[in-house]
Amino acid sequence: MFPFFHKRIHESVALSAMLAAALTLQIAWVSNWLVHRSELIRQRFTLDEALGPLSGLYLKTVVAYVLLFGIGVLVFRGRDVSHWRERAYGFFLFSVLMFVLLTLPIVYELQIGG
Repeated sequence: MFPFFHKRIHESVALSAMLAAALTLQIAWVSNWLVHRSELIRQRFTLDEALGPLSGLYLKTVVAYVLLFGIGVLVFRGRDVSHWRERAYGFFLFSVLMFVLLTLPIVYELQIGG
């Protein structure tokens, strides 16, 4: 029906998508932490006053994913990447865990001292 849809995805493209997602999650929690720690960064990330710094965080993560996915596709194109499969999946799971834990308000709002 649609000739541009394939029944399979090349492993190099899937690996690029997984690594891009994992790195984007790492970028997202670090950016979230920086926004809550620095007034200057909070102001720079505020693209829309109604949304606040969340608008900049979302834009940064979308741009990071697109760029990292594009780089991954270029680097892995036409190569056998089957030996990277387990390591990339492990890094993805680690990134999801880090993102979930480090975006909890109790963690990123923690302050030591007065």
